[in-house]
Order: sequence, then structure tokens, then C-alpha cells
Amino acid sequence: MDKPKLKDLEAFYKQFPLRRYKKGEILIRADDDPQGIFCLTKGYVRQYTISKAGFELTLHILKPTSYFPLVWAINGTPNDYYFEALTEVQVARAPRDQVVNFIKDKPVVIFGMMSELLDDYAETLTRMEHLVFSDAYRRVISVLLYIAKHFGAGKGKGVIVKHRFTQHDIATLVGVARETASIEMGKLEDKGLIKYSDHAIVLESIEKLELELISN
Repeated sequence: MDKPKLKDLEAFYKQFPLRRYKKGEILIRADDDPQGIFCLTKGYVRQYTISKAGFELTLHILKPTSYFPLVWAINGTPNDYYFEALTEVQVARAPRDQVVNFIKDKPVVIFGMMSELLDDYAETLTRMEHLVFSDAYRRVISVLLYIAKHFGAGKGKGVIVKHRFTQHDIATLVGVARETASIEMGKLEDKGLIKYSDHAIVLESIEKLELELISN
């Protein structure tokens, strides 16, 4: 997203008090009407759904500076998702009507918000393709590439992800049981494509992982 387009919106949110949530706390529940539109200024928030059988699927991970829930905010569609603090987070929350009144005559801000929403949508479509058409091994690879893109830092030809993604986190992103995610991660580790350093995941070569994703 072109962040400069949303500088006015960031300034608007400074009038609202900051709220802090601990890791694991729920900011919005799927069965509740959101109390406002959140601006995430620190930490990571995961957006997920739960099946009738109780299975969790992580749809997206938000990082600063993100606004949510955007679909509910813009067209009033009921929110069907949970938003949970993946780390300690800091947010500001503004009433929906105030946000709408602020942005309605600011096409640059609206364009920035739409760009963010469409980027997330396109990325989610790609992840859903892998969830449907790929085996568990390649689904894990696609999720690791997603994590590397959003949370990694360059390390030679590879990437280091310093935030600790647990096996449960990986499993909910991939859409498999935790044990399955662990097995597939072990295969990648055995091939030297990933390794662990303290609580960080090191992806030794993004290029090799991308080739592994499309290999037979």
C-alpha cells in the first residue's frame, strides 16, 4: 500500500486514546458488532475464522499501519471474523461514523484504503489456490513465503523471521493439523531450506523455496 496516501488518516487517529492488548486477546469477535474501526500502530493481529467443527483457519495477518475491519467499515457487511493479538499490540479505535465522515470527501485516502483491501484480497486468493490445489508440503512452503514477505528481514540470499511463529500458527495458516505442519516443516529442515535460530526461522534461500513450490 502507498502509505503516504493514508497520512491524513493516521493523523486523524491521533485524537483517540491508544488501547493495548496482550498476546492472545481478542479485539473483535465474529459474533459481535465491531465497536469501531481499529488502527493498528504496533504489533501483529491475525484475522481468522472457525469452522463448525472448531477448526481454525488464519486468513490474514495485519501489521502496522493497518485498518480493520475494512469491509464492515466501508459497506456495512456484517463481520464474520475474529481478530486476535498475535503479539502484544497497540491500537486506536474510532467510531465508524466519524471515520466515514472524515474520509468521504478525501478520494486520496479512500484510494489508499481500497488499495490495501485489494492487495489483501489478491494475496488471499493466491493462498486459497494453494490450500485447494496443493499438497500439505507445498502449502507450508507457500505460507513460509508469505511470512517471509511480510515479517522477514534480508539475510544473504535468504530471509530471517524473528517473530516466533508456532507450529499452531503455521498450521492455521496452512489449513492442516499441527502435527502435519510439523512433519512438513521437518522435511524442509532436512533439505536445508529452513533452520531455527533461537526463536527465529531462517529461510536459507527464497529462490530455492520458490523452485521447490513449483517442482514435481
